[in-house]
Amino acid sequence: MKIFNNTNSIGIRFSKIDFWGAVAAGELIAFLSLPILKNLMFFELAIFQNRWFIYLFLAFWLIFVPLASVTGLYFSYRLAVLKWPTIFEIGKYGIVGWMNTFLSAGIFNFFILVTGIVKGWLVDIFLVVAFIITVSQSFFWQKFWTFDANHTNKTKIEYVKFFTVTTATSLLNIFLLHIIINTIGAPSGIDSKIWANIAFAVLIPIAFFGNFFGYKIFVFNRTDK
Repeated sequence: MKIFNNTNSIGIRFSKIDFWGAVAAGELIAFLSLPILKNLMFFELAIFQNRWFIYLFLAFWLIFVPLASVTGLYFSYRLAVLKWPTIFEIGKYGIVGWMNTFLSAGIFNFFILVTGIVKGWLVDIFLVVAFIITVSQSFFWQKFWTFDANHTNKTKIEYVKFFTVTTATSLLNIFLLHIIINTIGAPSGIDSKIWANIAFAVLIPIAFFGNFFGYKIFVFNRTDK
C-alpha cells in the first residue's frame, strides 16, 4: 500500500513532510514532558529507585511518543479521506498544539523547578514568558505545515493576526489560571505543584478550539490570496 504522496479525490495527501513533521513534533513533546514529570514527582515512584528503570522508561518514551504522533496523524488522514477533510488539519494542528502545550508547560515547570515558586503573580509571569517563546515558533508550524498557507505573501499580516488570536485566548487562560491557582487554591491534600499542572491541563481545550478556529477563519483563510 502506498502511503506517501498518495493524493485522493478530495486533494488530500499524506506526505513525507507530514510523516517527519509528526516525528519531530512527537520527539519534542517527549523531551519537553520530562520537566513536567519531574515536578509531578513521577520519577519518585518506587520502580525508579533503580536507575535502569529510568533508562528503560526514557528509551521507551522517546520512541513511543513520536510513533503515537505519526499513528494519530495517519488515522486523522484516513478519516479526512473518508468523510471529513478538516480532520487532517485538526490532526496536524493537534500535534503542533500538544508540542506547544508541552513547550509552554515545560518552560512553566522549569521556572517552578528552579525558583520553587508555585503561587503569586510570579507564576503569571512564568506563563507569559512561556507564551512569548512558544507563539513565535508556533506560527511557522501552523502556517507552513498545518494549514499549508504557502499561497500568500502576507506573512507579516498573518503573524499579527496569529499573535492577536493567540494573545486573546492566552489572556483568557492566564486570567482563569490565576483564578484557579491563586483565588481558589489547591484543595487540602493536593500538592501545590500538582494543582498548578491540573489548572494548566483544564485550560487546554479552551486554547485548542479557540486557536484552531481563529487561525482557520481569520489568519490562514485559503480564500485570502
